[in-house]
Amino acid sequence: MRNRPILVVDGDPQSRKLVTAALTEADFEVFSAPDGSTGIELARRVQPAVIILDIMTSATDGMDTLQGLKRDPGLKDVPVVAITASSDLTCADKAFRAGAQFFLPKPFRAASLLGLVELAADRAQKTVPMQRRRRHPRHPAEIPVSCVVEDNAHTTRELMGHTVNVSLSGLSMWLPERVDQGTILHLKLALPEGPITAKGRVMWQDPKQAGDGRFHHGVRLLGFTEEGALSQYRRQLSQLAEEATE
Repeated sequence: MRNRPILVVDGDPQSRKLVTAALTEADFEVFSAPDGSTGIELARRVQPAVIILDIMTSATDGMDTLQGLKRDPGLKDVPVVAITASSDLTCADKAFRAGAQFFLPKPFRAASLLGLVELAADRAQKTVPMQRRRRHPRHPAEIPVSCVVEDNAHTTRELMGHTVNVSLSGLSMWLPERVDQGTILHLKLALPEGPITAKGRVMWQDPKQAGDGRFHHGVRLLGFTEEGALSQYRRQLSQLAEEATE
């Protein structure tokens, strides 16, 4: 899970710095935000493995932020480690009822934080992907894909790749270069019936380059562009399922 980032949302600059330093030293990629609204937007972009949230930050109401995270369809399954310096004994109960999976009072040792982050990341890896696989079976398929990448500078570039497997919710594929998590892709899939276009978001990437210079990516499908494309894609999935049982 260390190829996915950890997000720290804390209104205390010193606390944010210390937590970030501890996680970085443990080889995690870390993003941080000083308030809830910035944190939620950043979480949508980077899709963290775990969110560490100060639920009593002075910059915003941490409980409101926690509830906002759990209402967001794309973030509700991300484990949240709630931290606080408050002496209110009911804080932990409030945090758990709002959706936090773990609670850690300040001050805490770096080892305690790292232990919870490792546990949260491991739990996310074991449970969420299994639920998604049950809802949307994956089918091995090598389908040529043209990907138009939107860069932060509002420029675009086209990458040619192919899928490894496909499902109703997304696909994994090889690309000739590494594309950052959270990047929006405009996809053109060359299906046997004819090409279809869709929009997707990069959810994960394998940091290791394959022997032929390609990189493995996971992409969540956000929608199809033209009318009838979803039906065509469903037919392709059904055909792949039938072929697998023959």
